Amino acid sequence: MQKLSPDELDSMVYDEKIPIRIAFVKPDGIPNVVSLWHVILNGKIYCATQKSAKIVSFLKNNPRCGFEIASDKPPYRGVRGEGHVNIVEENAVDILELLIEKYLGKKESALSKFLRDKSASEVSLEITPQKILHFNYSKRMRDI
Repeated sequence: MQKLSPDELDSMVYDEKIPIRIAFVKPDGIPNVVSLWHVILNGKIYCATQKSAKIVSFLKNNPRCGFEIASDKPPYRGVRGEGHVNIVEENAVDILELLIEKYLGKKESALSKFLRDKSASEVSLEITPQKILHFNYSKRMRDI
């Protein structure tokens, strides 16, 4: 695996429409993983979710996380790492709009309307990566 800077992370996965998997520890000590849409801006990873989502309270309690942005189909490649999460209310609608455009496009859909209708209660999860590793198994999986 190769270590990456936040800028290299941006160039590797920015255009990918795959979700980020965020690992965190619940207050009872049990780890959990949630998949969310993401966008990378200035070396940080942003997601949007409802203020009332359980992940928000869990990350407020313990802001450390693990993450992976990787395809589910061979050949497997992507990035994984560790980071610190900051819950931000001020830019949540802007982040949501970037996510809608990235994952759904500019055309209005039932899902984009649903998400925008609930945007007043959104927060953004701002992940500051502390360690980033890149993996690419294309060579060893070339015959798959």
